[in-house]
Amino acid sequence: MNSRELTLSAIKGIPEKIPFNPFIMHMAASLAKVDYNHEYCQKPDVLVDSQNKCAEFFGIDHVNVSTDAYREANAWGVEIDWESHTPVAKSYIMIEEFESIEPPPLLENQRIMNRVNAVKKFSEKIGGNQCIVGWIEAPFAEICCLFGLVNVLLLCKNPDWVDRIKVLINRVLPVQKEFAELQIEAGADIIGAGDSAISQIGPLRFEKCCLDATKELFNFIQKDVPVLYHICGDNSVVDKEGRDMLKLVSSTNAAILDLDYQVNLKIAKEKIGNNNCIRGNTNTQILGSTKYPVSRVIEEITTTIELGKPGGRYMFSLGCEVPWEPLNLAIRNLSIAKAIIEKLGYY
Repeated sequence: MNSRELTLSAIKGIPEKIPFNPFIMHMAASLAKVDYNHEYCQKPDVLVDSQNKCAEFFGIDHVNVSTDAYREANAWGVEIDWESHTPVAKSYIMIEEFESIEPPPLLENQRIMNRVNAVKKFSEKIGGNQCIVGWIEAPFAEICCLFGLVNVLLLCKNPDWVDRIKVLINRVLPVQKEFAELQIEAGADIIGAGDSAISQIGPLRFEKCCLDATKELFNFIQKDVPVLYHICGDNSVVDKEGRDMLKLVSSTNAAILDLDYQVNLKIAKEKIGNNNCIRGNTNTQILGSTKYPVSRVIEEITTTIELGKPGGRYMFSLGCEVPWEPLNLAIRNLSIAKAIIEKLGYY
C-alpha cells in the first residue's frame, strides 16, 4: 500500500497503519533553504520540490499546496503584504463596496494559477503514489480574509446580522467551488479547507451563518474528492443552549477534521464517532519550544497516537502547522514523531 492509498484508506476505517501526515508549510521551505514568501509561495516548482524533499526526508504520506489564506482574497482584489513572515493582507475590502465588485476570473489571477499549477506538477511527478492535498479557504475564513475578522464580527451588532453575513458568504461560494474544481481537475486527491477563525465566533454564529454554506461547499467538492476541514483553536465549546461546536463541525460531513491541540481527542472521537476521520492534534507548543525535554515530546506524541488510534479513522498530525524554528529542533521532533508512528501506528 503506497502513501496515497494509506491516507485515503484511513478516511474509510482502519488502515494497515496510521498515516503520518503532519501539516508542513514553512518547514518545507526551511529544509530546502528557500525564501518562504518570495520563492516558496510564488513559484510552483519551488513549492513542489520543497514539499517532495520534506516528504521524502521524514516519510510523510501526503504533500500539500497550502501556503497562506489569501489566494482567493487576492483574486477579489485584496493586495498582499510580502514583508511579514507569511503573506497577509495589506488592507481589506470595504464591506459596503463588495456588491459592486465583479466576481474574479480565476484563470487570470497569478496566485490562483500558481496553486493550480503546483497541484498539476505534483500530479505529474508523484500522482498515484503520494496523496496530493489541494487547498481553499472555508466560507467564514474567506470573508474574514476579504474584510477582516473584526469587521465581520461588527456586523453582529445589527439586528439582521445573520442575513448580512450570509449575503457575503453566498457571494464568495461560487468562486470557492471553482477554485476547488480547478485543483481537482489538476490532480488533487483531497481538498483542504482552512477555517482558522471559527473558534472565535462560537457555536451560535457558526450554526446560524456558516454551517449551511460550509455543508454546500463540502458536498460539492466531495462529489469528486474528500474534504479535509482544517479548524484552528478550541472548537470543543458547548454553549448554554447546548450547541456543541464539535458536533456542528462534524455535521459538515467533511471526510477529515483537522483538530487543534486544545481539543480533547478522546472526547472528540466519542462525539464524532464514525462520521469523520480525525487528523491531529499533538501540541505545537510542546514540539516548537526548546524548554521541553525530549521525554516530554515523546510523551505528547505517544499520548496523541494512543488516543487517536482506536477504531481507525485517524491520521497523525500536529494541532496546526509544524513549527519550523529552530530548524534543528523541528527536525529532531518530527523525526521522533515518525519513529513513534513506526512503533505504535500499526493495527
